[in-house]
Amino acid sequence: MRKITIVMVGLGRIGGKFYQQFTSMNSGQVEIIGISEPNMDNPLVEDALGRGIPNFPDFEEALNKFGSNIDIIMDTSNRPEIKQALRKQLQATDNHHTVVVPMVVDYLMWYLLPGAEDIPQAHHENIGY
Repeated sequence: MRKITIVMVGLGRIGGKFYQQFTSMNSGQVEIIGISEPNMDNPLVEDALGRGIPNFPDFEEALNKFGSNIDIIMDTSNRPEIKQALRKQLQATDNHHTVVVPMVVDYLMWYLLPGAEDIPQAHHENIGY
């Protein structure tokens, strides 16, 4: 089986749970190769650094470093301008390999997590692509 490489953008309530799930999986199948969390007080930043996962508070740096070695960008920031900026950078660098996970897929994956509670959706009017 092929290993899937992930860059995580945002390690808040939702991203943090995905981070914990991914880091508990077989590293031969799923590997977080970088995170982008600007809140240096987030305890998961220290956890990531302890695991040898670099933090790029500016997500563009992660894309520049890893390029098409990233299979999936998991953006849980819930900020449309970040998803748009990610897509623009992939296009500008001619990266046709890396996939930015749409928010609707974030939701689907969330529902698959054991013990996942409801996600407040008041600020997520458009969860499409």
